[in-house]
Amino acid sequence: MIITKKRIRSLRAYTKGLVEAQPLVVSVSVSNIDANMAIDIGFSPDLSPGESVLPKSIGNITTFNSEGKEIPLKGEPKETHYRQQEWTWKEFRGRYDFEEKSKIVDIPYERYPRKFIEPPAIELNIAKNAGGDKLIVSDSVEFLPKNFDLIIHVVNIFLEIFGYCEIRNENLDSIIRAPLRKLNWDVLPPGKKPWGELKPLVREAAKHLSDGNKVVIDKRLESINVHEPDFVAVGRAGFTGYLIFGFPEKCLYILESTQTNNATYVIENNWEVLSGLSKAEILENDLHKERVIHRESWFSEINRILCN
Repeated sequence: MIITKKRIRSLRAYTKGLVEAQPLVVSVSVSNIDANMAIDIGFSPDLSPGESVLPKSIGNITTFNSEGKEIPLKGEPKETHYRQQEWTWKEFRGRYDFEEKSKIVDIPYERYPRKFIEPPAIELNIAKNAGGDKLIVSDSVEFLPKNFDLIIHVVNIFLEIFGYCEIRNENLDSIIRAPLRKLNWDVLPPGKKPWGELKPLVREAAKHLSDGNKVVIDKRLESINVHEPDFVAVGRAGFTGYLIFGFPEKCLYILESTQTNNATYVIENNWEVLSGLSKAEILENDLHKERVIHRESWFSEINRILCN
């Protein structure tokens, strides 16, 4: 069944003939789309079978898929929240002599409590059918009422990115899957780098931020880099805005986000395992050793963790 709407809210009109519990996939044929659409969300220009990405955010659906969302609870009393900002001042050093100082401070403000909805983190894959044609496909999902919301979400991801999609039976004779090769991280050339060399390489991850927020992010990333990580990986596709600083000898990997007012995750899994996980799996509570909130105490907490 081919779907060409901008968005669907029900499966009723698109799943006739499907049997309950039947596995299905959502797909598009590579030959029927502009290849740049696929490249823009994270696939390589080759669109090789086996490539797998968390699609880059290009609209509301893909943003929710990779980042989740917060719902204000307007029926509850407001609470104090904090945002980080650089504070600069001139310190008197003597007659006609001042020295400019700066530090990162927490700015309190009132807002309604938020309920956070976890991102579904659906990844898309390149596959081939029995005739050798390339397709972009979702993972298979059983056609069951408990999965209807998930299937609708997957369909809407395809519609937002490609403008159409097709619901297919999951048939191994018609869709041939290759071993998956994740494309969610670019690992920078190995070796310890001074911040002046590393800064322009990671600045791309923060290009969407205001100048004030870029200052906060720069200071945070620089304070991690002082500890001389063995490598840095920059997120791409739906992981854009995330960086991993690797300290293999300490069995520590620092997952940092360029989103302000977020948190830093300290993970003990090795890099090979970590690079193959979905964003949802990385952020699950049982996978990280510590979670360090972006507050003024963040710098001392990171130093404590990396100096042990």
